Amino acid sequence: MTDVILDEFLRVGVIQTTVDNLAAWSSGLCMSFVEEERAVSEIQQHLAALNLEDPKPHIVLLPEVAVPLGFLPRLRRIAAKMNSIIIAGLDFEELASAIPKAARNRAAVIIPNRWGLTHSSKTTLRYVGKTYPSYEEERHLNQCGYEFHPVPEIWIFEGGKFGRFGVVICFDLLDLERVSIYRMQVQHLFVLAYNKDATTFDHAAEALSRMIYCNVVICNTGHHGGSIAVSPYKRPERRMIYRHSGIGLSTSQTICLPVASLHSAQTESWPPGKEREFKALPPGAKAVHHHAVHNAPLSSTVGA
Repeated sequence: MTDVILDEFLRVGVIQTTVDNLAAWSSGLCMSFVEEERAVSEIQQHLAALNLEDPKPHIVLLPEVAVPLGFLPRLRRIAAKMNSIIIAGLDFEELASAIPKAARNRAAVIIPNRWGLTHSSKTTLRYVGKTYPSYEEERHLNQCGYEFHPVPEIWIFEGGKFGRFGVVICFDLLDLERVSIYRMQVQHLFVLAYNKDATTFDHAAEALSRMIYCNVVICNTGHHGGSIAVSPYKRPERRMIYRHSGIGLSTSQTICLPVASLHSAQTESWPPGKEREFKALPPGAKAVHHHAVHNAPLSSTVGA
């Protein structure tokens, strides 16, 4: 990013949908028809509201397993119309040729072809897979006759003037190898979750914002609540950018994450004489912050 002038802020739309796991996945691998129809209606309402905002969010997040697979083509058209990247947790997907039967948990990263510039006419689709299942997730798949299919990949997306970002699905947030790869290499970490234990993830978000030294946004299901966004600001009252608590609440909110100022803190290029806004770098950070991002196992470029 040495040749890119970074924007001051990245606008992120956080959508909490309220898919009920007991109703949605009680009779099979994928969502029931009734819950699927309700999920699509809920998603479209929130996206329509975000589309009316001026300016619109640069990136929109939807929770883990929130989006029925059949809705993905329509979601791509919405992303192009909004000219916003949509990062959406997809419903469980069967691997057709796997023996024994297996299913995976993935997120779709939908990238408009003119993102960050002008109106877009088409999109590029990338997938981020989950590596480690939660206990309840694995039990559900086993009861349906499937094994969990891990996707051992780590993506770092190049977002141009909006900074680099990583995408993590729920339980993978606690994977220390992943944390070490992201450390000092991204400005934003987006976590899509369907998580009951929101308190643990709240603590993890604040800790990882210091350890990785980036903005951390957790988009959790509104069925359990607990979406949060934190940044490693020095002043305690600024660190918590967003928090939404309470169960069964369907919400959407646009938040602003620091980009240019955070990158200056990461690279220790803070303007002389200007008060430092962020915490000191974590231990050992000076040894890694010059590493090239392509050292990660996989990377993808978004924008122009």
